[in-house]
Amino acid sequence: MCVRWLWRCLLFLPAVDSKGDETCWMDGVTWEQCCAAKFGPEGNGACWGGDFTFERCCIDAEPAEVPPELAAASATSYPACWHPGVVLRHAGENGIFADLSLYGHTGCFLNNCKLTDKFAAVDAGVCSRACSEVEGCSHWTFGQQYGVKTCFLRKSDAGRAFLPHWISGTSDCAPPRLPPAWVALRTAKCEGLRACDAGKGEGCPDVEAAITTWLFAIDHMKRAFSGRVDQDTWSHIERIGKESANFRAGLHSEYRPSDKDFPRIIYNNRLIFNHLEEALSSQPAGTATADDASLPNPLRFGKLCGKSSCFEL
Repeated sequence: MCVRWLWRCLLFLPAVDSKGDETCWMDGVTWEQCCAAKFGPEGNGACWGGDFTFERCCIDAEPAEVPPELAAASATSYPACWHPGVVLRHAGENGIFADLSLYGHTGCFLNNCKLTDKFAAVDAGVCSRACSEVEGCSHWTFGQQYGVKTCFLRKSDAGRAFLPHWISGTSDCAPPRLPPAWVALRTAKCEGLRACDAGKGEGCPDVEAAITTWLFAIDHMKRAFSGRVDQDTWSHIERIGKESANFRAGLHSEYRPSDKDFPRIIYNNRLIFNHLEEALSSQPAGTATADDASLPNPLRFGKLCGKSSCFEL
């Protein structure tokens, strides 16, 4: 910062009318010059460096004016239920830390997407969908942090503040929920996963992505059939889920599974899904289009999930 704004390091008198951290504003440099909405979601990039960041200098620690509580979506359709210009801060107590690896693979707290309150997301729909599906999440907020579009999940809206270019909403402010049986069947029959039925090869180079996709399908099959099938059928569903999870875990262990294990596992997975296809098809169906950025890869593009996240492009 001292290289770009040398005079900041020489004078330490804050401007009289300051916002954010008042020690950022020296020698006539103002909040408006660095933080005004016209500069975009991260302010004037020429202002930042070293300890001088958008978060520190532009966001009031204790804002004088707080937005009203976020109303539930109720009959308001998505995305009309968004609250634009509102950010929901963690403030040391409002974040909900959970396994969000299904939704994100980067931008997580301490780079651990299995225990985080945030993740990088390409679209607010991914954020709102995550909140609607993650237990304990009551609110979400989405905006750009450090140059990356980021989703934050919250257990309350107590950290409300006005901030341009951010949007927030309640857990019911989300795209329509997807019928689990339809998700399971569409995922299992998607082109990317079908290409892996023959095992690892040119059409299926990433076995971890394939197993992650199978786990996504199996998880939704469990949601569709929980308490609705006989014990023998449920045992088969649980078995393919456990074997698939063990295979993926083994890919990162000292004793990696052999190439012969992958075809066996996907054969068993396909066998169970084929056996239950009619039962899955009899349940409500959903819709999916490639321009719906809130959808996971198998539903949106017919492609595999990533190694951990099904929204990994």
